[in-house]
Amino acid sequence: MSAPRKPLHKGMLAGGIAVGLGVGLVASGFGAGVLAYTLVKKAERESRAGWILVPVVVAKRDVAPVEALKLDDLAQRSIPEQLVTSSLVRPDSSAYVIGQSLTVPVQEGEPLRWAFFPVATENLKPEETLLSKECERALDLQPDRPKPDQTAGKIRERIVGGGSP
Repeated sequence: MSAPRKPLHKGMLAGGIAVGLGVGLVASGFGAGVLAYTLVKKAERESRAGWILVPVVVAKRDVAPVEALKLDDLAQRSIPEQLVTSSLVRPDSSAYVIGQSLTVPVQEGEPLRWAFFPVATENLKPEETLLSKECERALDLQPDRPKPDQTAGKIRERIVGGGSP
């Protein structure tokens, strides 16, 4: 026969409960994390189910106005077809923008638009050119008109620095 067992001490029982609770909380937290990740990925797949991605040309780095674009300045990204218009530069037309200078600052990752290049304004009808010049003249007559910033970095500095728009 075996010797009688010693009764459990209250401290041992409390320690066992604490360890059990700790292991249970860690395991349930891990399970909840896996479940949440799975649900988020499922929702992402469902939201993108109808998307057809189309490649467009984007700036690989911040580019200032009047800076000529080089091949190294361009990258290709895919965006949903619903957001692509004829105003965006497509990869098969990227050769036309290499060597051209921009008329506006472009930030890294921003899709390039044909309107960002001076060539886009060369073929304007005379009345469109006249209207554009008249708008510029009217804007110049405003005494408190802000001066345009030359780069995205200067715009960011002005906004973060609390300067006037």
